Amino acid sequence: MTFPNPPIVEAIFHLVVERDGEFEPEMLDNYVDSMAKEFPDKQENRLLGGDISFDPSNVSVMTSSVNNILQGYTICSSDKFSIIQANSNSFSFSKLHSYETWEAFYSKANKYWLKYLDTTSANRVKRLSLRYINRIKIPFDGESCALEDYIKLAPTVSSESNDLSIAGYFMQMSLVSKVHHSSRAIINQTIGLPENNVNDNSQYLPLIFDIEVFQDVDIDPRDDVIESIFSNDLRQFKNHIFFNNITDKTKELFV
Repeated sequence: MTFPNPPIVEAIFHLVVERDGEFEPEMLDNYVDSMAKEFPDKQENRLLGGDISFDPSNVSVMTSSVNNILQGYTICSSDKFSIIQANSNSFSFSKLHSYETWEAFYSKANKYWLKYLDTTSANRVKRLSLRYINRIKIPFDGESCALEDYIKLAPTVSSESNDLSIAGYFMQMSLVSKVHHSSRAIINQTIGLPENNVNDNSQYLPLIFDIEVFQDVDIDPRDDVIESIFSNDLRQFKNHIFFNNITDKTKELFV
């Protein structure tokens, strides 16, 4: 099911990889350089850490060290709508705001992933993940909002507490699929403060419905099963969670 105005503000295609032997950072430099025309903006991803040690017999003498290790790069397209994170142990492609169709999103993400694979020579894929962050504008009259009219997966207040209404919340839930080959999901949901609509004086509450679905695997990075897992398991599992937990009233907001 597609909508003229989908609520997706970010879609993320993500893989965790494993390598034999020591990783050569120059491989990432080569990948980023090869992508510079499409993704001209570059930022380093670094891991900061440190160690402190001392002699128990002389605690006044301490030594410390700081590590600043290059993990990879974040590169961004000129229009800021496409982002790649190319790290030593993972790859991700994000599409912001201008999401069109699954076919267009997957085709582009897979193209960049295969180029990353050719350049950096990963040996195994250990995790496949899709994450969709949805921002749903729930109509708000300035006093209260009946969340149950729009979302089925949300906290509730006891019916005996007639003088209370939910003003905000954060909820996290983990799910396991019984259908899609041990796929798992992490759902984060929260609601923000009222905002004004651009075209009129009405208000809405921004409801964030963040769904990440993933599988832990151990497969060859060029195995055709990767596309099948993304399309037939992870995407279908994500759609099942989303469409079965919003109401028809919510769907009307997307047309």
